[in-house]
Amino acid sequence: MLIVALVLSLLMFFFLFHFRKIARKNIFRHMAIMYMILFGFLSIGIGSYYVYNANLPTLFNAIFQDKQVQLHTSKKSKLINKSNISYQIEAPVIKQFPELPRGCEVTSLSMLLQFHDIEVNKMETAEKIKKDETSYTKKNGVIHFGDPNVGFVGDMYNISNPGYGVYHKPLYQLTKDYVGDKALDITGKPFDSVIELVAQGKPVVVITNITYKALPDTNFITWQTPNGPLDVTMKLHAVLVTGFDSKSIYFNDPYDGTQKKAPRQEFVSAWEQMGNQAISIK
Repeated sequence: MLIVALVLSLLMFFFLFHFRKIARKNIFRHMAIMYMILFGFLSIGIGSYYVYNANLPTLFNAIFQDKQVQLHTSKKSKLINKSNISYQIEAPVIKQFPELPRGCEVTSLSMLLQFHDIEVNKMETAEKIKKDETSYTKKNGVIHFGDPNVGFVGDMYNISNPGYGVYHKPLYQLTKDYVGDKALDITGKPFDSVIELVAQGKPVVVITNITYKALPDTNFITWQTPNGPLDVTMKLHAVLVTGFDSKSIYFNDPYDGTQKKAPRQEFVSAWEQMGNQAISIK
């Protein structure tokens, strides 16, 4: 509505400016001048409001940063500027079920690779991801199992068998197998690094949990791996981040093959709880 008011105010200003010149009586000229002042101030006020509320750093970053995608018409790389501070990337959406009930990480990676025009599917990434072959055992109440930092832990295909998932290192290595030095592992960096990549038109695979908010300590257990103890949660999940605004994070969810959003701060807290793990491609 403010944009409409701004346009109408400008049109009225220029109409009255022209009318003032052709008016024959002084009273009409004076009225035209008064209304010109009124609509002039109205236009300035509305314009100032937009400048004051604009997120100029983000806007300038989107315009001037190297390799920034700016409303390209490419099917795979279109970055849509929904508002001053809202971006969303069009990326493939793939469902992990029914073939990969524990395959959220490799399915999210498949979405990322397909976005970059790599011909691959979730079954291929599931087969190629490095595995940690450590068997599940429980001795004296202590669980012994694999390390997701080494490879996928347990059975990805059958939920009835013990299994867990995989973390950023094996995902990064598999990404490098497909794209070489273009692979990016920004694990350990703040979430602003994820936002920066998305603003450049580059979706990001992140490790989170299925609730998309920080979990209580009761949702974590500790088991022994060949590399030492590890705290894990059976609510482990991975998604492809495709957008953001001031209040929400947008992502492709392999769990049900849909596009979703979650409250921004809750999503970031869940991601940080899982170690700030994130993978992308230049």
